[in-house]
Amino acid sequence: MGLSARTPSAADTAGFVPEVWSNLVLDAVHNQLVCWNAIDGRWTVGQKQGDTINIGIINTVTATEVVVGTKASSLDIATGSKKQLVMNQWYEAPVDIDTMTIAQSQIDWQSQAQKEGAYAIAKNMDTYIASLFASLAGSSVAGSDGNTVDDELLLSLKQYLDENDVPMDSDRSLIIDPSALVDMLKIDKFIQAQYVTMGAVANGKIGTSPIYGCNVLVTNNLAAATTGAYAAMLHRRAIAGAAQMMDSYVLPYPDLHQVRYSTDVLFGASEVRDTFGKSFYTRSK
Repeated sequence: MGLSARTPSAADTAGFVPEVWSNLVLDAVHNQLVCWNAIDGRWTVGQKQGDTINIGIINTVTATEVVVGTKASSLDIATGSKKQLVMNQWYEAPVDIDTMTIAQSQIDWQSQAQKEGAYAIAKNMDTYIASLFASLAGSSVAGSDGNTVDDELLLSLKQYLDENDVPMDSDRSLIIDPSALVDMLKIDKFIQAQYVTMGAVANGKIGTSPIYGCNVLVTNNLAAATTGAYAAMLHRRAIAGAAQMMDSYVLPYPDLHQVRYSTDVLFGASEVRDTFGKSFYTRSK
């Protein structure tokens, strides 16, 4: 219920009762960023000259039968074509706050501006990685756009990776959206496996029990298809990424009575092992 009265009655409207503002700011609801962390980021080069990173690809060789008295021909493990990471994605997220607002506010504008700027940059990087999923496996996409993600689809993806000698290690990931997660939660054996290991969701990772050898990661940053989106089962080495420049700075403009808080990034990413992953359609985007 509201206040019945105040004595003296005009104390509030006359300006003697101050308004109190919370020191806390309700943070924006952030998508879980998972795609960049699921790829091979060892190629980060820092502040070096040049706009392209060349990655050498070792090819597979075949052993030959021993012939006594004959010197075997040497096997060439470096006939593969190099892959290139081009640093051509340059983005910034500047936030300007006037000096009066900074002086009169109870929140830390620098902290908030830099936090939101860094998130905007990270989301852009994540979204760019997700846009590469559909080109994996020769641009062959499993499933049907808008259909439910079921066990048979997941098993076919696992079979594809296994048949292409993709390492069965902890670097395999299943990157899906919320609709695919809901579909999987209706598969009883997955729920049973997650009953005691679900725990907290950290960076989009669902539980601690892998599904068919894959870490299950959920994001809202997948590239949209017509009805659903392009999810993927992939190994870390399917896609390589590098950040050549990632800076955060504060720049005062005294003549404008403003302070700029900005974050920028220069990065590149590319598919490097086509058969180390395969995309599939989700039910909705």
